[in-house]
Formats: sequence, structure tokens, C-alpha cells
Amino acid sequence: MAFALVGLSAIQIYWVHNAIGIKEQQFQENVGRALYNVVYKAEKIEAAHYIKIHRLSEFAVGGRIGQNQSKDIGLDSSCCHFPSHANSKDDLSEYVTGEGKLLKRSRSALLAQFEQEINTTFDRAGIDEIKSGMVSDIINDMMNMQKSRVEERIDPGIINLLLEEELLREGLNTEFYFGVLSQTQGVELKQKAASDEKLLLTPYKIKMFPGEFSVYPSYLSVYFPRERGFLWKSMIGVMSISAIFIAAIIFVFWYSLSIILNQKKLAIVKNDFINNMTHELKTPISTISLACEVLKDRSIPKDQERLDHYVEVINEENKRLGILVENVLQSAVWDRPDFKLNKIELNVHELIQQVVDRSHVQLDAKNGQIETTLLATASLLDVDRIHFTNVLYNLIDNAIKYCKDKPVIHLSTRDAEGGIVIQVSDNGIGISKENQKKIFEKLYRVPTGNLHDVKGFGLGLSYVKAIIDQHGGEIQVRSQLNQGTTFSIFIPKKSEI
Repeated sequence: MAFALVGLSAIQIYWVHNAIGIKEQQFQENVGRALYNVVYKAEKIEAAHYIKIHRLSEFAVGGRIGQNQSKDIGLDSSCCHFPSHANSKDDLSEYVTGEGKLLKRSRSALLAQFEQEINTTFDRAGIDEIKSGMVSDIINDMMNMQKSRVEERIDPGIINLLLEEELLREGLNTEFYFGVLSQTQGVELKQKAASDEKLLLTPYKIKMFPGEFSVYPSYLSVYFPRERGFLWKSMIGVMSISAIFIAAIIFVFWYSLSIILNQKKLAIVKNDFINNMTHELKTPISTISLACEVLKDRSIPKDQERLDHYVEVINEENKRLGILVENVLQSAVWDRPDFKLNKIELNVHELIQQVVDRSHVQLDAKNGQIETTLLATASLLDVDRIHFTNVLYNLIDNAIKYCKDKPVIHLSTRDAEGGIVIQVSDNGIGISKENQKKIFEKLYRVPTGNLHDVKGFGLGLSYVKAIIDQHGGEIQVRSQLNQGTTFSIFIPKKSEI
């Protein structure tokens, strides 16, 4: 399963990596198309400018002509249309020439200039008359202008507007810097904030004025300082879907693994429970069987005292069997949601004293002692007599069983906000911190290796916690290995359930 998780995650990562590669390729293609359109339009603008300075406008009739006539001189509306959304700010842009000259361009002024120049119209007949006479002069001027500096041939502000328009058209709404490079002069023209190094290293370059031949052409260079961020932003949908799939795969893997581990844990607990139950039930059954065999054996003399003894043994072991079976049956009852207590108002101190008195028989067998310090003033509580008595018996019984030497148990009460606290402390073997988190789980027993000197099913403390919860109280444990254990039970004055 781990290999499957790694494999699926690797596939997702490979898919995302390929998607990013495709996005980068699309970005490069879009930039290439935008740059091509920019230099193409820039060349047309330059040609239109030179046609205008040759006084073709003096043949105009009525001041304006339509779109079809403007196309006859190499212009169309798409050449010089700049959408108003290209730049929402009418800011002042600054550019630096190769000689260090600073140029400032106002966006609104440039747009007004183009509106005036591009909408200059010509009479159709007048154009036809001048075309043949002016073409040689225009060609000569256009050949001579190749020797001019870039900033003299086309305004950098126009290049900026064209780049904005074309990049937006290609869906590349991200910050850019541009410059014009040549093989002989290096950076001929650039935006003031642009980096010379990045302009030289960027892969986004295209020849300026592609329609003319030049030994040392100039190149329009563009770089995007936030290119990587733009690509990642465009991939946010793909990345989100991939992240969801990977998270889902990891969750399913974790969930499946937790179920497997839990099932393994339950199998171990079940086997331990069966072993413990078999051992616990086998002992009284063997004792009863042995007593019956003695009673049936005619060769063994049977006086009244011996008969009474064997009958008492059978009776006690039978009770022990009943208690064991009852514990198993009750474990299936106290976890049911419809399990209810029969609570009545009782003096908890009197109940504690009764339990202590009955526990002396077990304590005397191990030469132990029990002390009480009952300081709570509000000792009247609503509790279930039988189940609450069993809780106290369980805690005292554990304190006796899990003590290597003479058990010394201290049972105390004190007032607390909203109720009282009952503490049962002992000098037993203690419980490690790791096991303290599990002792209230059903069927859990603190591991003792191959030793089974302490009897039980692992139901006592889970039963204690279930009953305390039903009373609306809390139980906590403090313990250190070989330094004893203290159980603290809080019982509210009035039940919360």
C-alpha cells in the first residue's frame, strides 16, 4: 500500500510538472506572437509617418476618408488601435537611450497623437496621382532612415503601448520591461527601470523592422520579472485539483492503515481476553470438579466437618464463577446507549466506610492496611448504590492485587467546586505513562510479559470509567513505576445526566 501511495503521488507530481512545462511553452509562444505583431505594427507606423512627412496630406479632400482608403497606403485600424483597458493609469513613462539620454512620454499625449495621425484621410484620386511620383523619394528616405538611431525612428512610448496591447490580447496580463539591443552598441534604448543584464539574457527577442535588410539589425528584447509567479497563478486550478487528489490518497492510506492496526490490536486484545477468561474460569471449575470427586470417593472418610468444608468450597467457587460470568455480561451492557443508573441520594461517606469494612478480609490476607480521611462536607450525592459500590471495590481490589509488598491504601474525600473528589492511593507497582493512556480501554491489561500472577479480564477500570461517566463525573490517574498510583474521582452534587 505504501508503494501504491508513493506511485500515485509520483504520477500526480509528474502530471503537474508536465502541465507546468506546457504552460511555459504556451507562454513562450504567446510572447513570440505578441512580439511579432509589435515589430510588424511598429514598422507600419514608421512607414505611415514617412508618408505623412512627404506632404501627402495636401491632396486630402474633406479632411478624412474611410477605412478602405487608409488601407491603400498600408494602414488599417488594427495597426494603431490601443484599447483603453491596456493601462488604467495615465502615467509618465521614462526611457533611457544608449547615450544615456532620458526620454519622458505621456500615455495620453501618445494616444492623442495617434488618433490624429492615423485618422488623417486622403482623397482616392489624389493618392493615385501621387503614388507614382512620390514612391522613389519615399523609398530613398526609408533606406536612409536605417542609419538613424532607434529613438529617432520610432517613439519608445509607442513600443510600450503596442506591447501592452498585444500581450493583453494573448492573455499575458503581467508586468514586463523592454529594450532595444544591437550587436554593435549593446542596449540602444530601454525603460529606465529595466535591467541591462536581463535584457541581454532573456530568450524573448525579435528583430526590429523585419521588412528591411541590415547588416547589424536591432532587436526588441522583453523580460518578465514575475514570469514564474504568473505561470504558477495560471496553474492554481490544476495545482488545487492535484493537491486534493494527493490529500485524498494520503487520507485513504492513513485511514486504511489505522483500521489495519486497530484490527491487529483488537485481535491481540481478543486473544489475551480469551486466554485470561479461560484461565480464570478453569481454576474454579477444577476446584469444584476436585471437590466433587472427593465427595464421590467412598474410600475417603467423610465426617460432617469435612462435608461442610467441601460444600463450602463448591459454593464459594460457584459464586466466583457467577461473578466472572456477570462481569463479562455487564461489559456488554454498560456501553449501551440505553444503559441507565438507578440513582438515589446517599451519604457517600457511609458507602465508603461499608466498602472499607468488607475489604479487610482481603487486606488481612496480605497483612495490608487501609486508611480513610473523609473531609468532604457535602457528602450527600445522587449515586447508584450497586454500581458506585462496585467502582470503589474495583479500585481497592486493584490496589491490593498490584502491590508486591504489604498494601497500604489511603482513601480520602474533599470538597470541590460543584461536587466532591474521592481519591484512592496505594503503594503498588505503579503504571507507566504510556500505559496510563490505555488502562480505561475495555479488555486492556498492563503487559507483564509471560507472567500471569494477577488475575482479571481487563474489564475493571473500563467499567469504573463507564460508571463515573454515567454519573456525570470524571476520573484521573497519577502514577509512577514502583511508587504507587492515585485515582481521583470527581462526582458532581447533582448529576449532569
